[in-house]
Amino acid sequence: MIAMRLDPTNTLVLSQVVLSFGLPFAIIPLVFFTARKDIMGALANHKLTTVLAALVAILIVALNIFLLYQTLAGGGI
Repeated sequence: MIAMRLDPTNTLVLSQVVLSFGLPFAIIPLVFFTARKDIMGALANHKLTTVLAALVAILIVALNIFLLYQTLAGGGI
């Protein structure tokens, strides 16, 4: 990145933005599968844990949508 004369700070921030969009693809199945007793058996999450994890997943998705909107609307990073 330095050889291409790109700003290292902006490049780092942009890489983290791109990586953040992969989080829901890991978190949503994780919440879903760990809540299922037929898969996890006795180690399945308690309902409260599942609800809290689902709320965190929803928050992450909402923040990613906001970030995408802000970026496309010209707010930029």
